[in-house]
Amino acid sequence: MKRAIAKTEHAVSHPHNHKQMYILEDILAHNQLIVFCGSAASRKSAERGCYYCGPGNKFWPQFSRITGRENVMPASIDDCRIVLEYGIGLTDLNKTESGSDRSLTKAKYETDNCIQKMLEYKPRFIVFNGKEAARHALKKRDVRYGLQTIMIGESAVFVAPSTSGLAAKDWKTHGEEYWNRIGGIYTEIKAREGQERKSQNY
Repeated sequence: MKRAIAKTEHAVSHPHNHKQMYILEDILAHNQLIVFCGSAASRKSAERGCYYCGPGNKFWPQFSRITGRENVMPASIDDCRIVLEYGIGLTDLNKTESGSDRSLTKAKYETDNCIQKMLEYKPRFIVFNGKEAARHALKKRDVRYGLQTIMIGESAVFVAPSTSGLAAKDWKTHGEEYWNRIGGIYTEIKAREGQERKSQNY
C-alpha cells in the first residue's frame, strides 16, 4: 500500500499571493496528467524567463518525444504555456533563486508550499526532474529513480534523471531509460482518459 503525504497542518502561503517575486511563475491547472517539478531555474532560464532553457537542457526534446509535438523550443514563459495543451504542468521548489543545485539556499526551498499546490491541483503524476528536487520534496536522502512507493495526496510520484546540461554524465547512464518510462506513463494515461470519455458517452 502506498504511503501518502498528507496536507500540512500549518499555514502555507498561496503561490498566487506573491507570484510577482517568483523567477518563473507556475504553469499549472487542475487535474493535469503530469506536473514536472524541478529544483529551481538555471541562471540562463532565469535570464530568459523560460523553463528549461539552459544550455544543453534536454527537457524540451523529451517533451516533444513524449507528446509528439515536434520542434518545441520556447523562448519565453508564454511559449512554455504550450504544455497546458497536453495536460502537463511546470513548477519549481525554489522559486526565488536561480543556479545549480549546489548554489541554492536550502531555506529558500518552498517544499510545503509545493506540496500544498499539488494537493490543490491534483495531477495524476508528479515527476521530479532530478534527485535533488525529490529529496527536498519527499524529505528523504535515499531517493531512487522511477515510480515511488509514496504518493502526494492522490498523485503518483516519479523521480527522473535531471535534464540539466550539468547532469550529462548521469543522463548518459540513466536518462533515456527513465524518460522513456515517463513517455509510456503519459501514453497510458491518455489512453485511459480516452476510454473513460468513450464510456461516458454511452
